[in-house]
Amino acid sequence: MVGIKRLQISDLELARKLIHLFQTEEDMGPPTYASKERLLELLSDSSFYMIAAFQDGTLVGGLTAYVLRMYKDDIAKILLYEIEVQQDWRRQGLGTLLINRLKEYARQEGASKILIPVTSTNQNAINFYNSLQNNITTDDILISVSIA
Repeated sequence: MVGIKRLQISDLELARKLIHLFQTEEDMGPPTYASKERLLELLSDSSFYMIAAFQDGTLVGGLTAYVLRMYKDDIAKILLYEIEVQQDWRRQGLGTLLINRLKEYARQEGASKILIPVTSTNQNAINFYNSLQNNITTDDILISVSIA
């Protein structure tokens, strides 16, 4: 049975497991973690979403997202920062369930859209997002500026 849950401050260990999953599924080297204090701060922040997916009680995926409140009007946008489903559980609808749950939260936040940064070479991600709906725009770019 599939379960989807927004992680709360009491879910610190689950949050760490999800961060580990994010980093090890994509072979990003040894996992790194923010401090316990930072993770607790994030989990208690109403504008931060860490949503986990479970299959028969086992953590198999999740996402993180942030609410961006706009200054030009009273709407918000959601920034989907990261999403991952374990390789063995892909193509079974878990990613779609996670996105649909995020859409529910986005509506509650009064958001007009979900922003998803994706590199142009990540064709698997582009195909996944295109499969969700027909009105995805891919003409925007995201530029990253280092602060170092």
